[in-house]
Amino acid sequence: MTLRGGYKPRAGGAGRGPTDQARRVVVDRGWDGYTPPTPQEIADARGPAPFDTRRDYRRSRSGGPGRLVGFAMLASLLGGIVLGGLYYVARPLAVGGIVDWAAENATALRVPFVSDIVRGALWSSISRPVDPKNTEPIPIIIAVNATPPDIGDQLVGLGVITDTRAFVYEAIEKGVTADFQVGRHVVMKSMTVDQIIAVLIAPPVAPPRVRLTFREGLRIEQMVAELEYLEANPADKTAPLTMNVSQFYELATHPTADLTGPRTWLKLPAGASLEGFLFPATYEVPPDTTPDQLLGMLLDAFANNAPPELLKLPPDQIYQKVQIASLVETEAKVDSDRPLIAGVYVNRLNPKMWPTGLLDADPTLNYANDSVWLQSHAIENWVDYTFWNPIKTTVALSQVVFPGNLASYNTYHHAGLPPSPICSPGGPSLDAATQPDTADGYLYFLAKNDGSGTHAFAKTQAEQDANLKKYGYTK
Repeated sequence: MTLRGGYKPRAGGAGRGPTDQARRVVVDRGWDGYTPPTPQEIADARGPAPFDTRRDYRRSRSGGPGRLVGFAMLASLLGGIVLGGLYYVARPLAVGGIVDWAAENATALRVPFVSDIVRGALWSSISRPVDPKNTEPIPIIIAVNATPPDIGDQLVGLGVITDTRAFVYEAIEKGVTADFQVGRHVVMKSMTVDQIIAVLIAPPVAPPRVRLTFREGLRIEQMVAELEYLEANPADKTAPLTMNVSQFYELATHPTADLTGPRTWLKLPAGASLEGFLFPATYEVPPDTTPDQLLGMLLDAFANNAPPELLKLPPDQIYQKVQIASLVETEAKVDSDRPLIAGVYVNRLNPKMWPTGLLDADPTLNYANDSVWLQSHAIENWVDYTFWNPIKTTVALSQVVFPGNLASYNTYHHAGLPPSPICSPGGPSLDAATQPDTADGYLYFLAKNDGSGTHAFAKTQAEQDANLKKYGYTK
């Protein structure tokens, strides 16, 4: 017989009570006649089949042509995003490479799409000026054998354009790569590349000239100060003076044989500077004029403007006449007085007329006083210095002592002419020194201080004292 529950039957025995009876497995007596249920009966008893429902759900998610189309669209979208990213990242690199390649291989621009790519990439640099409002002229000098890239690099360095390739491209497109004119041109930041090219293929402008004006009565250091000022404040900013001013000063105060040798009339005392021989005038010179060139011009101008009879004198006499002329230049205001002032100094150098030999010339003391200041200050400070101010002292002028070789410039204390000329005299002063008016025997003079610029002359101390009172110097 069949057991339900999987338990084995247990045999009974004498003395087993009710408890043992309760543990026994119940025997189904009707099992032999049992008929298994049909599949339909089992299905009806369980309700809707979960297995069939799960199977339909999976088929609806993973199967069918609609899902394939959706997947393809999603894949296309993702691919487009990736390709688009690559395009925007790689395109500038590719275009830049093409532009660089075309800049060095002009024949590449014959390929239409290459030319279009290059123009598109460079259009902003080609069509837009660096600074539309900036019209300050900027010089550029095109050298012999300069190539378009060379010129473009110059323009970039000057801040006139932003991209050398833009300049090269336009030059190639216009067919003017061989037409740039050697020489000096002037461009501006307000110009486009096309406008700049038009300037550079036109004939170069004439080199500008720097105007240097040295008035009468300047000493060498004042000329140096003028040059120093002009370098810092050029009248034409496109052509500033490029001279080394320190070299000019060194050469003027310690002239070489190259300067003095060819000029046979110029025989300087040992250690003398060119003071007195740098002729005052207005000169127009190239911006790159060198110190020796400028000094040569000044010396030649002296020879061309000095009285012919002066240059025929022996060198020592020429030097003496220039010393007198420099004194006249610092004293005279009107030309009519110059021969008379020169005559006073010549008479005082005559021991028969003036035994002391003292010239008593205030300008020589002012010259020495300025020299003391100049020796302790750098050249760049000379621009702001006021030269020829009357010396201030609490002692008599004859007691003023200057250091070193400047001491003998005190002509109240030392007899004779000062050691050197004290300034650059003009033509009228050179004429006066060459032909001084000594006929009246004047030994004194003073400025009238009446606005006329003229002087009063005297032969004796008594006459001088009267003039001092007459013109307000004394009461």
